[in-house]
Formats: sequence, structure tokens, C-alpha cells
Amino acid sequence: MRPHRSPLLGVSFSHRQAAWLGLDPPLVLEWLLRDVGVRRLRLSAFWDEIAPEPGRLDFEPLQPWLRLAARYDARVLMTVGVKAQRHPEFYPPPWLTDVHPIPHGARLDDHPRVVAMLVLMLERLTAFLADFDVIEAWQVENEPFLPVARRTVGWQISPDLLSHEIEVVRDADPRRRPVVVNHGSATAFDRAWRPALAAADVLAQDVYTRRPVQRRPWRYLNLHALGPLAPGLRGQALAAARMGKQFWITELQAEPWERDEIPALDPAAIGSISPEQIRANLRLAGRALPRRVYLWGAEWWRFMAERHGDRRYIELARELFQAEAL
Repeated sequence: MRPHRSPLLGVSFSHRQAAWLGLDPPLVLEWLLRDVGVRRLRLSAFWDEIAPEPGRLDFEPLQPWLRLAARYDARVLMTVGVKAQRHPEFYPPPWLTDVHPIPHGARLDDHPRVVAMLVLMLERLTAFLADFDVIEAWQVENEPFLPVARRTVGWQISPDLLSHEIEVVRDADPRRRPVVVNHGSATAFDRAWRPALAAADVLAQDVYTRRPVQRRPWRYLNLHALGPLAPGLRGQALAAARMGKQFWITELQAEPWERDEIPALDPAAIGSISPEQIRANLRLAGRALPRRVYLWGAEWWRFMAERHGDRRYIELARELFQAEAL
């Protein structure tokens, strides 16, 4: 068995993010698999894509990504639910929320029709995807206890609703693949990871070390440099181990987080990420001894090479994943 001190590496990938950056999503994913050597992917099933109209689910939008992963013998962590990777985070089909509006910040539990449709979608989606050997684990919802209300609609998912969703996914998968639940702890006082751990087979964290702040003299905030106030990743990993469960990192910052949106950034003004910072982030993550680490920002590496001629991130990624293959 591979030592915990050498976590398995992967990337989180969103075809919607690649398209937003003006890239060709299938080419970006194939480049990651073929040229970079990625063999572990975190993908999302976007509810609004697979439910184009009432009463109909269409899983074809998922199949190109799964076929590519299978072609290169990669393995997929598939995120399912109403929350998925990237802004706006919540992806209900518009026809559903047009008929059943959900106020900003509302508890989804208080909207039973929406919950019923969510559960039905999860059951059918999981049953369909269960036949794909390329899928090795499910992530049920993305950061379910982190609504991020200031940037999105900020709907709330209760522990009870999440547990019900997980039960549906488990019942629909005859192989009983492990279920991952992730969180983004803000400080040591953030205890929302505890219900995540209780519900899941794998507890995961999302780790960002350079967040922009509005007030000087600081340009960025590193929550993981707050000493005893910092999120206790190692403690969470130990708590998971005591329960016979694993600890992963599903998003490790490897792209900028600035006040301006990525396409508008002047590369010379980026201070939140660099190849050296990515290495430092990997060292930080490694101290928690996670079994897996998925890097966040693979689409941007390609963007930097194509649009700005900056190949440093591509070369670093190749180095990391080639070392992984040894």
C-alpha cells in the first residue's frame, strides 16, 4: 500500500470553466490526460445540463468526459447534487426554480418539491453512472455546509438532507463505491466538517492559501498561517482515521484568486499563485497526510500557456504527474 506521506495526485476539471476561459474543453481534458499524465479526475454532473426539460433526464453531456477518462485509464471522482464545481455553485435546472422559486439563503429542506426532484435525479443519475468502471467514488454535493451567500444564492443544505442524498446514492450503486463529502474550513472554530465526516466514507477539505482582502496593509489572507486559529487539517485527518475513514483534499489552490476575474488579469499583477506557491501548497497539504490531493486550476494552466505564453504551470504539472507515475 502506498504510504500516506505520498498522497495520490489528481485535478479538478470543469468543462464549463475551460469554455469560460475561451478554451476548447475536450482538447484541454485530453491534454491533461495525454500530455500531463493526469490519472485522477474530479468531475461534476451539472443538474441543469442533464435535465433540459421537465420529466426528462439526458446523460449524454456527461459521456464525452467519461469516455476520455476511460481511454487513458484514468479514475473519476464524480460530484453529484445541486451544488457542483465553480461559480455559481448551485445548478438547478431553470424550469424547476421558475415554477418553484427558492429565496436567497433559503433552506432547501423547506422546499419539498425541489428536494423531491433532486432525489429523483440523484437516484436515476447514480443508477446510470454506476455501470461506468471509470468512476471510483461519489462526491455528494460540493461544500454542502458552505453556502457562500455573498457570491451566490447561498441556499442551505442541512445535515439531514445531505444524509438522505447519500443514502439515495448508496442505494442506487450496487458496487457501493465510497462517498466523499468536502468542506472548506475557515478557522479552527469551524466545526462543519464534523457532520461531513459523520455522513461520508471520506472527509475532504478545500485548501486556499491566498485569498484577496479588501483592506490594506494585507493583499491576501492565508487562513492556514493563523497558528492555533488555522483550520486543523491534521486533526481532521486523525479524526477520520479513528473512524476508519480517509481524508482527502479535493481542491488545493493552483490558480489565482484575485479581485478581478481571471481572463482580465494582467499576468504581472498576479500575486496569489506561482509555481513556487503551488509547491508550498503541496507541502502544506502533505503535512495533513491526505490519501488524495486534487489540484484546483488545471484549466488555467492551459490558459496561461495559450494566451500569455507562460508555460511554467504546464511544466510544473508535468513534473508532478510524471513523478507520480514512477
